[in-house]
Amino acid sequence: MRIQRATDRDPQPWRNGRGIQYEILANGPLPDGWTWKVSTADITEDVPFSTFPNVSRQFCVADGNGVVLTIDQVEHMCRPSSVTLFQGDAEVQAQLIDGPMKALNLMTRVGDSARLHVVTSGESLSGGLLAISICGESEITVAGERMTLGILDAVLDLGGTDVRVDRGSVSFLIRD
Repeated sequence: MRIQRATDRDPQPWRNGRGIQYEILANGPLPDGWTWKVSTADITEDVPFSTFPNVSRQFCVADGNGVVLTIDQVEHMCRPSSVTLFQGDAEVQAQLIDGPMKALNLMTRVGDSARLHVVTSGESLSGGLLAISICGESEITVAGERMTLGILDAVLDLGGTDVRVDRGSVSFLIRD
């Protein structure tokens, strides 16, 4: 296991150039040699999303008050800790709710089974590949070791170990 601090990630522009993302982990080379990848994004203004044909997307509000995503002309209210699923070729417009926000994103190629699963204080999870602190600082216990994670810090290489969330909210990458 290793902790990847959010502050250590390098910023990368979105495909459409309208925002900034920070890669956490992918199971193949970037930019396009993966079947799944996890990243965060800063959303500081109302903005259209980049399109990714043949990709499924999972969007989690990780910090801030949330956003309304208009996906193919249908509005979806996205609040802290919520996960919204949509296809990468959809037309998506983000409208902020009361200020900037940070998102956690999972992209998977069609047919891949990776998914995000949010766990809160007092709950445990087994089988996750990585854990990311969302909606503030979190404390988790992994293999008897207690860790404090800042917002969007990640624990990599969990290898299916049992993880207990002692404080806060944590999003896990799960592969079935």
